Amino acid sequence: MNIPVTWQLFDGCAVGYDEYRPGYPQGVFGILSRYHVAPGPIRSAVDVGAGTGIFSRQLIQAVPSIEKLTCIDANSDMAAIAKERSASFGGLDVQVGVAEKLPLPDRSCDLVAAATSANWFDRPLFYQESARVLKPSGTLLLLQNNHRYWESAFLDNFYSFQERHIPEYRRGQYSDSLGGYGKADFETELRSHSDLIAVERHNVEWRQTVSANQFRGYCYSMSHIKKAIDRSGAAVIAREIDALLERHQDSSGDVAVEWLTDIVLCRARP
Repeated sequence: MNIPVTWQLFDGCAVGYDEYRPGYPQGVFGILSRYHVAPGPIRSAVDVGAGTGIFSRQLIQAVPSIEKLTCIDANSDMAAIAKERSASFGGLDVQVGVAEKLPLPDRSCDLVAAATSANWFDRPLFYQESARVLKPSGTLLLLQNNHRYWESAFLDNFYSFQERHIPEYRRGQYSDSLGGYGKADFETELRSHSDLIAVERHNVEWRQTVSANQFRGYCYSMSHIKKAIDRSGAAVIAREIDALLERHQDSSGDVAVEWLTDIVLCRARP
């Protein structure tokens, strides 16, 4: 099987990624607990495309019934940081692997999750693998942290900056498994899948206040910014990020980031 290697865009970014990327709002876990109706509680789970384990650590803390959580990422740098930062979390195992061929037995998981990562996958293969490893009525949870750029002059300007330096990119699109950009309509895709049923979609809005330096670190953890640097040069990109922050930071040097966490859930057939 020819599996894309777009995950190599994150080589060398793992420490900054773990430090500057946001987590997920607590409302996600309330939605998950209300949705999950399998015969028993969530005891075995897998976080696919887990990066440095940010969501994995939140998940295992928020769902105390979990006995085993497998944290899988294709990038060995990311997996190494996930293993280091998650060492004190009992039951959390980190593996290097790909979404299109999960290293798990059939019907072994109560929950499969992908947090701001499924856009990178060959999703037909990932959905097939999710249906294979889920127990009957087990839950598939897909999350995407998106900026509410339509409500924020700061974020609107941030997206205009990205569009200038990455001509093929447009706001509202996601990086894809082929190294390009496109829509990622998980809800529609799952509604047409014969082995995954009861599709639901939810949104949680939230706000994060960060220092200008934290937002700068977040920028440099992004594959978009890495591409922009390759095309326009590090000095040009640094100047534009600095200018953007100077225009929008408050008197304390902070900026407000408006987030929308998009949540799509479905179940394996009973």
